[in-house]
Amino acid sequence: MLVSSSLHVRRLLALAGACGVAACKGSESVVVPPPVDAAFASVSAGLLHTCGATITNHMYCWGWNRDGEIGDGSTTDRVYAMAVSDVLTFSTIGAGGGHSCAATLGGVPYCWGLNLTGQLGDGSTASRSTPTGVTGALSLFRVATGGTFTCGLRTADSAAYCWGWGRYGQLGTPPTATCATSTGSEPCSSTPLAVLGGLRFISVSAGARHTCAVAADSTAYCWGGNDAGQLGNGSGSNAAQPVAVMGSIKFAAVTVGFSHSCGWTGTGDAYCWGDNTWGQIGDPTRLSSPMPVLVTGGVIFLSVSAGAQHTCGIGTGNTAWCWGQNVSSQLGAESSETCVTPTSSGPCSLRPLAVATNQIFASISGGGQHSCAVTTGGRAYCWGNNGNGQLGTGNKSGTNVPVPVANQP
Repeated sequence: MLVSSSLHVRRLLALAGACGVAACKGSESVVVPPPVDAAFASVSAGLLHTCGATITNHMYCWGWNRDGEIGDGSTTDRVYAMAVSDVLTFSTIGAGGGHSCAATLGGVPYCWGLNLTGQLGDGSTASRSTPTGVTGALSLFRVATGGTFTCGLRTADSAAYCWGWGRYGQLGTPPTATCATSTGSEPCSSTPLAVLGGLRFISVSAGARHTCAVAADSTAYCWGGNDAGQLGNGSGSNAAQPVAVMGSIKFAAVTVGFSHSCGWTGTGDAYCWGDNTWGQIGDPTRLSSPMPVLVTGGVIFLSVSAGAQHTCGIGTGNTAWCWGQNVSSQLGAESSETCVTPTSSGPCSLRPLAVATNQIFASISGGGQHSCAVTTGGRAYCWGNNGNGQLGTGNKSGTNVPVPVANQP
């Protein structure tokens, strides 16, 4: 059977509600789709859902699905990995606050899910439950999904484009349109806008209200909201276009959380800046920092990924480390510290903790209150909050240690 036909059958089975293709319990039924078609190459943990791409470039998503962010045509939560498309193959993926985006092997960007502020980039504010093409004939080699906005890097010249919610300057250029939300009209753009400044970037990451990227000369730039110093330029003022991160540090890549940012160098040093009320920047001596500070602990990092209020990374030897908020066990390890914020308190770690696992991970991704990683052998594991099925384990029970995503080959 052709791969595309096989995926089409899987999608039909996934949408069927009969107990013949479901695990039934009482009046509830949970669709059990066929196995994922191949080993995972990467995962992206969003706020309440997760997406992953296989080595065959097929995309799967699982978890929260109120607005169609899983991409399988439904709007019900999915506790198993569901195939996003039976015809499209993707090379870069991203799970955001309530939407998902990806670019095909040829660089064509698609988005789906919540679209209240134009974050799907299709020229409308209508939510979509299947992949919808981004307008503008852009070819992108990177896609970054934020809370309610999206950014990408153009293949032709590495220029940055952003679209969606733009109240704090996170689009990198002032939008001229507004979108109606539950709290009133908000600045937005439902089509991609070129980020001001003419910079060329090699990586980009979008958070809740700000964006960071690494330029061709390895200098980090950020733009958008800056109430906690998450732009890293030494100030607390928002910026509607890219501003250079202080310190003249040369970064290999950057990653953005809710109100903090991190980057790592080619030699493995990890730096973070912004909000540290939960220990998410990895410096136990301060509550925030408007400029980069070295993550404590002496771990040499191969990569780093910022979650909402926690951070994870892969160290030498492919070991996994996490730090910051741990109220839902998103660190994957027991923490002995308690953080107190103006609105809440709970378990946290002010310094990196080794994730409690014997798995050897190649990559890792921090989400809202969960984390996911892929082993060197291509198996996906997740841990933390699972109230919407974002761990992909076939149920909605959380876990404090990594557990495999169900139905992997």
